[in-house]
Amino acid sequence: MVEAADKVMDQWAQFGLSGLVIAAFFMFCRFLITEHRAERQEWICAYREQSKLMNETQSETNAVIRELVTVVREANVRSQRD
Repeated sequence: MVEAADKVMDQWAQFGLSGLVIAAFFMFCRFLITEHRAERQEWICAYREQSKLMNETQSETNAVIRELVTVVREANVRSQRD
């Protein structure tokens, strides 16, 4: 990466100080984009993990609700018999 940066700087150096400033700006933008991509990847991994935990919790909650519905139905059937 450093060699590539040196090569870019040498190519832009032919235009003088303004060329070096433009090259530095391009390199800075590339750095920001690379860092943002890495951060975005972290966000995606965190989101997937959070979604997985939420889905597991929701599945557990659904199972408990199904059991409660079954108990309520059984209680209704027993109360109607009596």
